[in-house]
Amino acid sequence: AAIVLAEELDYARAAEKLKVTTSDLRKQIAALETQLCFHIFKPRQRKVELTEEGQFLIKAFRESAALHDRKEQEKKRHQ
Repeated sequence: AAIVLAEELDYARAAEKLKVTTSDLRKQIAALETQLCFHIFKPRQRKVELTEEGQFLIKAFRESAALHDRKEQEKKRHQ
């Protein structure tokens, strides 16, 4: 959810893409930020913007997802 919101920078569009309500997405992000003890996003009128910590975290999420995808492709090639 955080990666999609980081791509869209808009709760409504991100929620639509994820097929959840805006309220549910806001709750998910708030719960994640509470667990992390820092904010990933800062509000900007009707949109959001990544905090400095958020930029670092989203980059790490993307790298982790890319590594997972590579491992899955390798696994499929060896079956």
